[in-house]
Amino acid sequence: MKILRAMVGMLVCALLVSAALVPPAVAGGSTYSRFGVGDLVRYGGSRLDGMGGAGIALTGDGFLNLLNPAGIGKISYTRFAGGFEYSNFSSTDALGSGRFARGNFKGVAFGIPIDKEYGIAMLLEASPYSNVNYATQTEDNVVKQDFYGTGGLSLLSLGASVSPFNKLTLGAKLNYVYGRLRQVGNFTFLDASFTNSEIQRSDFYSGFNFTTGGIYEGLGDLLGSSVLQPLAVGFVFTIPTKLSVNRESVLTTSQSTDTTATNAGHVDLPLSYGAGLSYLIADRYYITADIYHQQWENAKFFGRTLPEIRNTTRFGVGFESLPQRDLETFLKRIAFRGGFYYNQTSYVFNGTPINEMFVTGGVGIPIGPDARLDVNLHLGTRGTTSNGLQRDTILRLTVSVSASEVWFMRVEDE
Repeated sequence: MKILRAMVGMLVCALLVSAALVPPAVAGGSTYSRFGVGDLVRYGGSRLDGMGGAGIALTGDGFLNLLNPAGIGKISYTRFAGGFEYSNFSSTDALGSGRFARGNFKGVAFGIPIDKEYGIAMLLEASPYSNVNYATQTEDNVVKQDFYGTGGLSLLSLGASVSPFNKLTLGAKLNYVYGRLRQVGNFTFLDASFTNSEIQRSDFYSGFNFTTGGIYEGLGDLLGSSVLQPLAVGFVFTIPTKLSVNRESVLTTSQSTDTTATNAGHVDLPLSYGAGLSYLIADRYYITADIYHQQWENAKFFGRTLPEIRNTTRFGVGFESLPQRDLETFLKRIAFRGGFYYNQTSYVFNGTPINEMFVTGGVGIPIGPDARLDVNLHLGTRGTTSNGLQRDTILRLTVSVSASEVWFMRVEDE
């Protein structure tokens, strides 16, 4: 056990270092990520990651809910959580298929209880907001064109919760959104009389938005129903905002020096809102369900809307078998999770909406006093090969560690 704790301690240190050293641009995604601000990331924490990402109404001690700032109101000890993700993409279109894989920093968070009686707690969080990673190529009898992009946006968040009334917890979170998106286009002409060229564009985004949320666990009392006693409802709401964007464009040709242009503009982050339910059966099994919506359709990018961008709606359901306090049977102390989600992404091409469906599963393995190793899998598809589009088959593996300050306390040998 001492060796295991040492290994996990090293992983915790690595997560902290990566949060400080890894650039805010976290790459990942597919060809679709070249539009808007890239593939949007919605991460609620390692526990919810195995439950279809559904947990707006879920709270509890020893758990940091990153979907809803009200979800941290029940923590008893300062808690750390962080992890990595491995993604494998298999993409198919009319011209063939290809694969790529990569590892990403998933996020890191600290929850700090202030007053448990009144549900007052604070949250510090660093996590990705969007990912961009694509490479495309077209060629005819005149020119070969190569396009690729990297980067992404990240979040730095400061949140707090409070419970003003019995079984009602409210929360709020201030988010600093920042990051850099890079796009490159290479044009190689087959006729030597034409000039080859490369266009590079680098956009740095920065700005703030604000999220509020709430969780109410008193419907059973309010309606006088014992059946509804284990039911909780939750909501989240993020106000729209504008990000400042500083753009630098560089044109390079085979017959001239670089030509650089700079300009500034704004990009809208839309109104976002969601609601969720959680239900505890026999103090042992959780069932969760969420719906989440973002109004991207009217968002402006440098003063104009994009025809490839639409509103997004995500539906998710999850299940968890809670661990038992069984000191003799290790298997009974493992949490088992499963889920499903259907996401109408922000992309639409040639009149065809791009949707994705995933099944999820995971386990929470105890690794010490109030510490857990979470391993989750996502398997699903996105897009279609119809209308000249691309279909992605995606496998994601996330590995996360969470621990409270109890983990870091020294236990004296007797």
